Amino acid sequence: MDRFSENLAHFIHGAAFMFFILASIQLYPLRLRSNMMKILFWSMIFLAFLEIKDMGFLIEGVWDNTYITGITMSTDMLYVPLMALFFFEVISPGWVTVHRIWRMVIPSLLFIIIYIIWPSPVVFKAAMLYALTFGLVITIIVFMASSRHDNYIKNNFSDIENLSISWVRKAIAALFICLTFWTVLLWKENWLSDAAYYAISIIVWTYIYQVSRKHLVIEMPNLLKLFPAKPEKAKYQDIQIFPFCKKLQEYMENERIYLNPRLTLNDVATAIGTNRTYLSEYLNNNLNTTFYEYVNGFRVQEACSLLIADERKSLSEIAELSGFNSLSTFNRAFVKKTGETPARYLKKHQIK
Repeated sequence: MDRFSENLAHFIHGAAFMFFILASIQLYPLRLRSNMMKILFWSMIFLAFLEIKDMGFLIEGVWDNTYITGITMSTDMLYVPLMALFFFEVISPGWVTVHRIWRMVIPSLLFIIIYIIWPSPVVFKAAMLYALTFGLVITIIVFMASSRHDNYIKNNFSDIENLSISWVRKAIAALFICLTFWTVLLWKENWLSDAAYYAISIIVWTYIYQVSRKHLVIEMPNLLKLFPAKPEKAKYQDIQIFPFCKKLQEYMENERIYLNPRLTLNDVATAIGTNRTYLSEYLNNNLNTTFYEYVNGFRVQEACSLLIADERKSLSEIAELSGFNSLSTFNRAFVKKTGETPARYLKKHQIK
């Protein structure tokens, strides 16, 4: 059983190495698309390097040399700031600079240098504890900042397909679990656990690779502050403070601008003669909704009318004619607004 577990672990190590190499090759032409893709490309290169350096343990006597083993495993610590840089760039495009890269990486490098000079188990354990603590802090920041990112997207765009970064929270949570798992393995080595760790890593990075290729990078404010200043919420008299509210309703109903799948808050603000800040404040504070939900409300109403008017049209056609950019977004918005799926809504109408 031990022999099988060891062979399995080596096999999955090799599979992970091949995955990161292939991902790097696929990302090479995409690295010029955005800074995010460039960081992801170099991340795959670095992860492939981490895999190939571990092959040195196959050399007889290397694994039993605690000094070499400690240096090699300490190098793995650089994985944490590199992942932080990738997620920070996703949340706030343009945030990553050479200066910030060094600020993130230097503490981990210092631990490696200190261990090389003074190879004490205390230094090694401190380095691992730092990596785990740093990973936890990064996870918390990413959760908070990615939520603010999605709120910003919903307040400014009517189509958030490939703009939302809800996937980031799933990915960072999975990677932190992997980091915790990896830290435990350093003290209690087990071949099956080692194989499971790398298998999970492949799955998580496959997911990140797939969603990153589809993600659309847009200009964003800096959302990485832990405790940003929050504007006070207040209820206002619509006509006095927001004289455009009646015009907004009429414009949406008469001009049916919501049929534009790429409609933005700025488009509507310009059309009704106000600015995006006032319009967003009106939607958030007075109507208790986001721009995304406000526009989708009109689109769902349009879809209901189309479903009743022509039962021969497919749901994909209905979604497109209603202003939705994808069937999945249409289904989610329809269920949220009506409490039932488009298919069920149509079936009830047919019964009547």
